[in-house]
Amino acid sequence: MHTESELVLLPRSAPARVLLVDGDALPPSRRDEAQLIFVVHGRPLLVVDDEETYLEPEDVYLVNPHSLMEMEADEPCQLLSLRFDVHRLAPSLDDVRFRVNSVTGQSRAAFRPLIHLLASIIKVNSTQDDERRFQTVALLYALLDELVHRFVASPTGASTASDKHRVRLRRLLRYIDEHYAEGLSLNQVAAHEHLSAPYLSAFFKEQVGMTFSAYYNQLRLDRAVDDLVTSDESIEVVAKRNGFRDPRTFVKLFKERHKVLPSQFRRDQQVAAAPTGSLSRTTEGPAPDTPLRVLARYLPSEPEMRVTTAVDVEPVTKLVAVDSVDVHASGRRLRHTYRKITTVGRAKELLYEDVREMLRSWQADVGFEFIKFHGLFADDMHVYRENAAGEPVFSFVLLDKVFDFLLSIGLKPFVQLSFMPQELASIKDRTVYSAPFNVSPPKSLERWTALVDAFMSHVIARYSFDEVSTWLFCVWNEPDTGPTLFGFDDDDVFREFYAATYRTVKQHGSSLQFGSPAMLVSYTQNKNWLLGYLEFARAHRCSPDFLTIHYYDNDFGWETLPDHTPGRPSSSRLNKDQDAFRKTISQLKLLMRDLGLRVPVYMTEWNLTVSHRDLLNDTTFKSCYLAKNLLENYDELDAFAYWSLTDLMEELQPSEDMFHGGLGLLTSNGVKKPHYHFFAALSRVGDRLLASGDGYFVTSTGSAVQVFVYNYEHFSHLFASGERYDMTYLERYAPFSELGRMDFSIELTGLPAGEYRVRERVINSEHGSAFDTWLRMGAPSIDPQCVDYIRQVSVPQMIVNDLHVDGAVTVSAVLEPLEVRLIELVPAAPCPGVAGTSSS
Repeated sequence: MHTESELVLLPRSAPARVLLVDGDALPPSRRDEAQLIFVVHGRPLLVVDDEETYLEPEDVYLVNPHSLMEMEADEPCQLLSLRFDVHRLAPSLDDVRFRVNSVTGQSRAAFRPLIHLLASIIKVNSTQDDERRFQTVALLYALLDELVHRFVASPTGASTASDKHRVRLRRLLRYIDEHYAEGLSLNQVAAHEHLSAPYLSAFFKEQVGMTFSAYYNQLRLDRAVDDLVTSDESIEVVAKRNGFRDPRTFVKLFKERHKVLPSQFRRDQQVAAAPTGSLSRTTEGPAPDTPLRVLARYLPSEPEMRVTTAVDVEPVTKLVAVDSVDVHASGRRLRHTYRKITTVGRAKELLYEDVREMLRSWQADVGFEFIKFHGLFADDMHVYRENAAGEPVFSFVLLDKVFDFLLSIGLKPFVQLSFMPQELASIKDRTVYSAPFNVSPPKSLERWTALVDAFMSHVIARYSFDEVSTWLFCVWNEPDTGPTLFGFDDDDVFREFYAATYRTVKQHGSSLQFGSPAMLVSYTQNKNWLLGYLEFARAHRCSPDFLTIHYYDNDFGWETLPDHTPGRPSSSRLNKDQDAFRKTISQLKLLMRDLGLRVPVYMTEWNLTVSHRDLLNDTTFKSCYLAKNLLENYDELDAFAYWSLTDLMEELQPSEDMFHGGLGLLTSNGVKKPHYHFFAALSRVGDRLLASGDGYFVTSTGSAVQVFVYNYEHFSHLFASGERYDMTYLERYAPFSELGRMDFSIELTGLPAGEYRVRERVINSEHGSAFDTWLRMGAPSIDPQCVDYIRQVSVPQMIVNDLHVDGAVTVSAVLEPLEVRLIELVPAAPCPGVAGTSSS
């Protein structure tokens, strides 16, 4: 059994494919392409034209076109296979045979240029830019050049007769390969070669080792496998495309060879290709080496390599020239809903002075209305226990300390009633996170509602109904993720649990705001759980006062397989679509419109990834990612809550590394990351939107104008697929292979004449990035002096200029890769206000 998956998509103009092959056996097959094989893992036995070779990890082997190849191994292996069409690249090499086998006595250094070129082809195609087609074809020709100069097989001394047979066989196989989809017969092929059918039948059996029909069926089935794995087309389409006029014949032959139906084979391949392990935030450590990490070691150029890059070409600078913007324009009023809600990991963390100090600073720099966190009823808050008689005992002492602190700094709690106290849980070992939360249903719904009732009575008595009526309430976290994470085994049980909690809270006052459970949404997922919940809530008179949603840019498209069974999404796979955030919001709003649902939508968790160990989380990419997605969707929802405040979260065992790729705005020791500085700059955005587009966002407040610009690039498709390739702990920008500057300019008109001050706040790898500061220090081990220095130095750059404006001015800037910049134009002295606006 084996699986094949394409690691990168090569341009159509490049006659080649790169595949990852997993398994312990490959059936015999012939291809008209050459195959350069690199062993990633395992010790396969490769049999090519009756020659047996035992390969080891990092061995390289070339299978010539039309050679019969099979593989077997005692344990599963991983192979990288570059399949390339020698005939299309260089027809003159049709009769040339190559011998590449690193197991032979030849120096292994001789094979490094081939592996280097394979690694380079993958690197070039990690992005989907048009320019890569030229580099890819150039690298393929470089590969052919290397093969011709070093690896042409010596003549075997065969007779002229066998040479003639070999030429005829090659011609026959080429013809069959070019016309295999046409439903060929032995008579057709014989007529093309001017032979009799009986002679061709005997010739084929002698030279190929199998009958014509066996070879032809095998070729068609091999090509059909490629289509099944790499497309979602119907079985009928796949059959006809590969020369089976009757799909039933295709299904019959396929089952004889693979022992399963084509539809089941496709599902099995997709399950095997999907990442192992369920979606988890609890046990995730540093990303393990992936197949390409082994190959990435061959990327750097070395002296013995014959192919080198002659010229370093600077990436193209992107020009963004915006039409003039009249500051008199009324513009759209902005609500700044990103300041509605902020987040911290769990209730217990709000008892730590370190976290409280970070939150004070965050609240002072930006200012929020609500704060959301997990674990209000978790065991570490000691809310619930049962005495010797089995009766519930409640305690809200630690919760009071949390609420008292939050209210003292101007934050209202977004009360998520979760998770299940252990003594109240129906399944004792159903837990998540390293400091575990129990996520099972209550063993007694009556005791759960008694806990909720006691809690509500307590907070109303302590803080007053008037105060508590301004809070937001919901129950549970992501029940739509199923029992592998937060959900219950039975959705009906959860719905009854929700309804009982809703009624318990509402009995303390119908004006109390109770929303939906937090649901994980993505435009790639179906909305069946959400629709089922809303229908239940409507039918049972417990419709939510607001919707609570979460968003992560992980590729949750893996979560549902073609047969509609649950799959296994992974925190290492990210969305290749850079507009996934916008599409998700648009889809949700359309759904609400179609349902006639008019309630606020609060996004109470939002991040690039669920992973606490994604190295991009510490880089300037994160600030640029947030700038793009938040500014392109500004105020489209009623809250955008970044998850979370700090890396000091107890979902995983805390990392000793300061820059371990945590989710926070601040490191565990309180150093601000680039995206913290982005939010601090965003707090200066104006109240009217004048213009926005790809890379810019222009606002005004009174006579002041604010121009946000950001130079965004999406990570490579290779990185999105979960392959970290040449990314390392220190080299974290490898997923961005086309980084270039952005030249931005915009003319502002209608400005009152007078003196203005222009302030620019710049966030890039040179300014405001703690991680990049640490790199420039030499990446030393962290001590308190290092932390103090990084904290002091890693601040945005401030550029200040004074100028006289006489009605219009052009604002321009050249942005470094992944840079975010705020340019403010502020009157230096009182001047007449812009018509139709008021100062604020």
